[in-house]
This record gives sequence, structure tokens and C-alpha cells, in this order.
Amino acid sequence: MSERPDIVTRHVGSREASRLGLPLGRKIGRLDTTTNWVLDDRFDHGPHDGLHRRLTVVDAYSAAVDLEEILRGGIDVVIQAFGVEERYVAEAPLLDPLAEPARGSRQWEPFFEGDDLVERVLMNLDEHRQFAEACADHVEVARSGEDVSRIVDGGRVAMVLMLVSGFIADSLDVLREYHRRGVRVLCPSHLSATSWADSSAELNDPPGLTGFGREVIGACEELGVIVDLAHCSDYTCRDALAAATRPMLATHTRARALSGSLRDMPDELLRGVAEGGGVVCALAPAPRTPLERHEARRRRDDGLHRRYADPFERARAKLADAEVWGTKLDLDTIDHLVDVAGIDHVGLASHAQSVPQWKEYTGDLLAHGYSERDAARVLGENVLRVLYSAGGAG
Repeated sequence: MSERPDIVTRHVGSREASRLGLPLGRKIGRLDTTTNWVLDDRFDHGPHDGLHRRLTVVDAYSAAVDLEEILRGGIDVVIQAFGVEERYVAEAPLLDPLAEPARGSRQWEPFFEGDDLVERVLMNLDEHRQFAEACADHVEVARSGEDVSRIVDGGRVAMVLMLVSGFIADSLDVLREYHRRGVRVLCPSHLSATSWADSSAELNDPPGLTGFGREVIGACEELGVIVDLAHCSDYTCRDALAAATRPMLATHTRARALSGSLRDMPDELLRGVAEGGGVVCALAPAPRTPLERHEARRRRDDGLHRRYADPFERARAKLADAEVWGTKLDLDTIDHLVDVAGIDHVGLASHAQSVPQWKEYTGDLLAHGYSERDAARVLGENVLRVLYSAGGAG
């Protein structure tokens, strides 16, 4: 007889959620951690599933934490981004994806400023910490490279907290308080420019880092906060790379040479990040064609039908698999990043998209011609090296 309850999702009641300080209405993570099929390797049938579980897999940028999806994808470390809400205020759209926005024009603005801005950042920071505490059997906030190793070695997910923009109210003391509460990665700008750094969507006049911005880079390095360049303008990226003495990340990007978008990094900056010892992380998912989706679904479902005569066991196996049909690993971008930056300077990021599919990525890289050693680098070792190198005040 099948153990039929294994395929039933269990939910935590609203009173229990409230007791934990995690009310409904915002998806940081699932409170349900009882569906143990997620962790069960008896459904590993891919030729490289075992290797994927043995590797330390790092998602360099997630915009939402879904613990179930992380576990299904076999991800060990996640750089979890949070920030504040921003309002789109552009007078007209930028129709040319390679056109720079006018210097000094406003495209975006935060909902908050001053003390309110700091308060909103701290609210979101505490919300993520509370989630980790509520799900402590499966996840823990990592404050150092040593924490990452300890947490992963213990079979749990290491969450590294990242502030998506330099919302520090022009104060190094605020930056230090964010660090004290667990922030370990900072992007100088997100959509809206900050007073000291601009983004690919909004340029200050003049663009690039200000003198205070260079002080922020130095303070981050002193504290052990890794600087992320993913959303920064080319001007800010160049200035930050010139000011840096430690490796930096570009946590989620594509290659401008392929995408034709100002949002993505040009080859010059890909090389610059690599020359500083840093890592450029490709947005992992790319769209599949209709034929690819058809073939993937038939291959998966035909295999399940062949392996499992019991329909309940087959249902459990299907739940445990990566039911993502619309995307595949963006191997074209990965190849370009490897060619330009080098195999030791490339990683992957989900942006909270197609996360369960990461279980397939080890096999995808090997089938594409990467060695097991190189796949291990791209899937996690390169980003881990930067996390371990951050140093600073623990």
C-alpha cells in the first residue's frame, strides 16, 4: 500500500504563522516544511543527480525565498536580495535598449527617504531573519564564509542577505548597522540612482561614484560586505572596480554583446570583474521553444510512467521532480561569459525563476561539454570563493 499522505501538502495555521511573526500576505518562504519528499533522493534518476547533490550549489541572486523550490533544485547557498519599494516616474519610455537615460533625469524613486527609508530596510531585513528562524531546521542566515561552510556541511541552506541598493541614507553608520544585523552583499544602486551611485536605468549628473561613494566601497571592504555591480551603470562599475581592493560580484546579468541591452554588462566590465578576482553570474533560465517544451514534457512523463506502476508513487516522483517546462539553462550566455571572463569567474543566478530546474543544470553543463570540475566552478565554487574572501568584521 502506498504511503498516500506523503503527497498531501500540510499548511501551518494563521495563528501559528502570527505567533512566529510571519503573517500572510508576503511570500518570503513557505512555512510548510513537512513535505519530506523534497529531500528524498530515491527519485534521482538522472545520470548526474547524484553529482549535483554532492556539489555545493550557489544561487547568486534570489528575489524571493521559496524553501520548497530551493530544496527541489538542490541549492545549498542563496544570496537573498531585499530592498524597498520603488516608483516608476519616467516621463517617456526608453525605446532603444542601448540608449543611455538623460543625465540627471528621474526614471525611478524610492517610496521612502531619510529615516523612513532606513526603517523600511530594517523591516525587510528583520522579516527575512524571522523567516530563517522559523525554518531553522532547513535554513540559516550566514554572516561569514565560515558560517556558509558550517551550515552547508550540516545539510541546511545558507542564506546570505543582500541589500539591492545603497539605501543607507548617505550614512556609513547606517551601513554599519545593516552589517551588524546581517547584510553581507550590497549593490550601490538598483532601479533608482542613489545620491552616490547611479544605475543602468538612471544616471546622475555627473554619472559614476561620488567621493562619498568611494568611501562606501572602502567601508564595505572593511566590514566584509561584498559589493555587487549587477544594476550599476557602466560609469559606476568602472569607478567601483578602480576603487576596489577585494573581489566583487555581478550577481545577476547577461552579456550585452548577446542581449543588446544596457542593463547587461559589456565585455570590458566582464573582464574588469574577473581581473579583480570577482565573479559574473549569468541569469540561468532562458526560454525554451515550443518543440523543446513538448519534448521535455514527454521525456519526463514517459519516464515516470515507465518507472512507477503505482500511481501514488508516480505522483510523489512527479512532485519531487523539476516541473519547469518553459525554460532551460542559458548556455549561450554562460559560454560567452566563460570566453570573456574565464571559467573561474562565472556563476549562476535564478532571480527566483525556474528554481526547481537547477537540479538539471549539472547534467546540462556536462552534456554541453563542460567537465565535472568546470561545472562545479560555475554552479557554486567561484561564488563561494568570493564569499570566503570577504573578510572584514564578522
